[in-house]
Amino acid sequence: MKRRLVMARSLMIGVCAIACSLAATAKGQTQSTGGLSDKSVGTIMHYAWQILPAKFTAPNGKVIEVDKKKQDAAIVPIETARDVIRVGYNSAQAQVCEMWEQQAANFDTLMRTENAKKKWSDQQMLYITTLHRMTIHAVAGKIRVVEEKGELKVFLEPIDPSKEACPDDKRKKVAEAIETYVKANGGGEQAPAKAVQQPTAAAPATTSSTTPKKK
Repeated sequence: MKRRLVMARSLMIGVCAIACSLAATAKGQTQSTGGLSDKSVGTIMHYAWQILPAKFTAPNGKVIEVDKKKQDAAIVPIETARDVIRVGYNSAQAQVCEMWEQQAANFDTLMRTENAKKKWSDQQMLYITTLHRMTIHAVAGKIRVVEEKGELKVFLEPIDPSKEACPDDKRKKVAEAIETYVKANGGGEQAPAKAVQQPTAAAPATTSSTTPKKK
């Protein structure tokens, strides 16, 4: 029991460290190639794999099944994951600031860009959406660790937007970062992407979908 509590504490410390690393990386180099360590990227990838659903129904009705015993067949290379995490950081900032249109444009551009590569399976595209979502909650500090049947599990908690945390200068920077990313990747062109709906069934705890919704 004591060992599991230590593991849970270490897990949460790791989440906080990742959030700080993401924030530091984003300053002035939101879409650059440097920044996050392989260890930080690997940790978020692991958390995303843990909450990845074994079965998911896409918006078009297609059922995507993931063999949870074959992780390598569903995840993506670490450098791709690093790019997804950087995009997720900006989505997190947009969500906290209730910038729903910018968040949607950011996420849609990510999915369209990765889908256009024509190299990922449906399972990998689902993993990308889950990794994006995990990043948002890691940045917001909305990850909860509990013990269930002797195992530690990660759950995502609701993210409450805060106007106090979003002064005009921050909103401007978030908007500019997302606009730069969107324009650099085809700017607003429409194309269908696989598994673009956020897999809310991935986390069994009460969660907040990262799909933008106006209140």
